[in-house]
Parts: sequence; C-alpha cells; structure tokens
Amino acid sequence: MILKGSQRSHGRKLAQHLLNDADNDFVEVHEVSGFLSDDVTGAFMEIENIAKGTRCKQPYFSVSLNPPDDASVTLEMFEEAANRIAEAQGLEGQPRVMVFHEKEGRRHAHVVWSRIDAETMTAKNLPHFKNKLQNLSRDLFFEHQWTMPQGLRDRSLKSLTNVTLAEWQAAKRRGKNAIDQKKLIQQCWAASTDKASFEAALQDHGYLLAKGDRRNSHVIVCHDGEILAVSRATGLKAKVVRERLGETDQFRSVDDARQLHIQNLHRQFSAMAGEARGQLSNQRAKLDNERKNLIQKHRDERAALDKGQAERCKQESQTRASRFKTGWSGFWQLISGHNRKIKEQNTQEAYEALQRDRAQRQQLIDDQLKERKIIDDQRTKLRQQAMGLIQDLRSDRDRLIEALENPINKSSRRRTVRSYKQAETYIWLDQEPGP
Repeated sequence: MILKGSQRSHGRKLAQHLLNDADNDFVEVHEVSGFLSDDVTGAFMEIENIAKGTRCKQPYFSVSLNPPDDASVTLEMFEEAANRIAEAQGLEGQPRVMVFHEKEGRRHAHVVWSRIDAETMTAKNLPHFKNKLQNLSRDLFFEHQWTMPQGLRDRSLKSLTNVTLAEWQAAKRRGKNAIDQKKLIQQCWAASTDKASFEAALQDHGYLLAKGDRRNSHVIVCHDGEILAVSRATGLKAKVVRERLGETDQFRSVDDARQLHIQNLHRQFSAMAGEARGQLSNQRAKLDNERKNLIQKHRDERAALDKGQAERCKQESQTRASRFKTGWSGFWQLISGHNRKIKEQNTQEAYEALQRDRAQRQQLIDDQLKERKIIDDQRTKLRQQAMGLIQDLRSDRDRLIEALENPINKSSRRRTVRSYKQAETYIWLDQEPGP
C-alpha cells in the first residue's frame, strides 16, 4: 500500500479533516489509544497541551495508508502496517489515533501518532521518515503480491502528475473531412451577389476576406493561417473579382484577419467546452443520485449489523458470566480450580467472537465497496470522456492558433494553393463562428 507521511501541527484542523463525513462516504474511528480522552479532537488537544512544555512545533506524525483499488485489505492488515510504521519510525508505544475513510469505492486509513515522549518531555526525532515509509511500502506490495506502481519500482519512473495519459484520454469524437477548398470557395461565390453575401458565405466555413500584399488584391485567410487568392481559387480574373467585391481599401489586413480568427477560436473553444460539459452533466447527475441512495443504503446496513452484533455480544457476555456460581458453589469453583478453566474458556470464546464479528463486518465492507465501485467507475469514465474531449479541442485550438501566429512563407503559401485539393479542415470549424 502507498504510505504518505508528514509532521503536522494544528491538531484541531487535523481532527476536522479526519472526521469530515461531507467529503467521505464513511468515516470510522477505529482506535484512540494512549490518551485520557476517548475521542479524536480531545486526544489531539492532549498532544498539543503536552507539546507546549517542549520546543516542538509539529507534535503530530500523520500517515495515510492507501491500498490498491482492487485489493481486499482486512482490518488486521491495516493494523499490522500501522505497527510496522511505528517500529520503523521509533514510535512504538506512543499514543495514536486510527481513522478509516471510504470514498469513491476506495477504503484507506489515517494513523496519527504523538511525537512527544511524556516521560522525557522531548519530541521523537524522525530522520529520513519518507525513505523509511517508501521502503516499507515496497515491502507491503511485495509481501501481499500486489502490482507495484511504477513510481515505487524506480524513482526515475515516477510520474510528476501521478496519472497516465491513458487514464485521461477519451475516444476521439470528431474526425477530419477532406474538403476541396477551391470547390467550396466557388460555391460561396456562386451563392453570393456582392461583397457582403460572399463574405457571410465564407465566414460560415471559417474563412475571412482580407486585402493582400499586392495592390487591390483580394485574398481569403483560412482558419489555419493559410492565404488563398480569390481570383485563383474561383478561377476568375482579378477584374471580375474587383467588380463584385470592390476596392480593398476598406478590407481588413491579413494580420487583422488572423487576430480575428484567434478570437473566434477562443470563443468557439469556450462554447464547445461548455457544450461538452453540458452533454455529460445529466448523466453525471443521475449517477450522483444513484450513488447517494446507495451510500444511504450501505449506512443502514452497517448500522443494522452493528446493532445486531452488539445485541449478540451482550447475550454471549451474559452466557459466559452465568457460568460463574455465587455463594458456596462459587467458593467451591474457586478453590477447586474450576474457576480458572471457566475464565480460560470465556477468554477463548470472547476472542473467537471478536474475530467472527470483525470478519463479518469486513465482508460487508468489501461487498459494499464492490457495489459502489461500479458507480464510481462509471463516474470516472464520464469524467475521463469530458477531459479527453476538452483536451482534444484545446489541442486543435492551440495548433490552429500557432499556425495563425506563425504563418508560413510566401513560397510555401503558393505551393499550398497549388495543392489545395489535398488540404483538410475540421468539420467542427465548418459552422457559423461565434458573435
């Protein structure tokens, strides 16, 4: 399991984090040992008050124990890991708190030790505690035959973001459609009668009219920065083009057209990103409602189990207590040694009952985690789809903006015009730009 530790201060805030049931499906305080108080907040206040008698500013050592998502980890395995952490860090016998959290189909634990030695009134030194936790983490993965993360195998392989591309990449929703730009421009020309209608027809397909470098030359600036001469693209003489479109004095420059393209791309990306989120919001809301109902159902099941186990424990304790006689019969049990045998029997039965109840509760937790993991996996898949789609849009936007800000030279532009039949444009740009 992954072990992450830190030396902490501000015990009240730490207690609030550990007991936060708003961000966690389940919060279970498993152990509060070595304190006068029997609750987390009171225990942390004890640590803080004792630390005032020392120079220690960070009296808490907090470690999170995160097993693999697909692993079934028992309570004993968590306790053993906590004990081994204490041994490795020199915190054996120190007061500690252990809290379990369940969130998004995953169960993990938080253990907090007091660093203050109450006898010597000094803080326990924790040299190289991160390296020790990492070494112990490797041992736990090896011993339990869990698949070890890349970062634990070799520090040079550790991901900076701790996520892989495959985890965030969704299937592409859009493809490319080869467009004959010359034919498209000719269609726009045929459907127009003047400059305004021709310009509007071009804008529907992501093109902008501009004035070229040559005197009275009309050009079209594509969304990717490519420049096409209107006369060459339409197959008409410059005089015919000028008669319909007029002089170029009032036309925007090529640089202005590129900047307008960049603005339109930003607006279009924002609109499409919002649309992508909107398409998934209804599905996410439905899953969130199912998850909320399932969590409540699981809480009711655990409450019923705890109540049933408490009643059974009470009955079994009464049965064991009834074996001890009173009066002269009890005195005879004591002097005959039968009393000792009854104590041993009761102790053994109490231990077996505890193990039985723990196993029963662990089985319920495992079954519930599997149920919630189905919904959590669906929620994760939706989130990945949204992130993948938005990342694709952002990548295309950035590529186009890069082309607009760093246009190709004139010779390359001429070759591009000659090979316009091989040019491609995105379907999603073949629509009316934003206002």
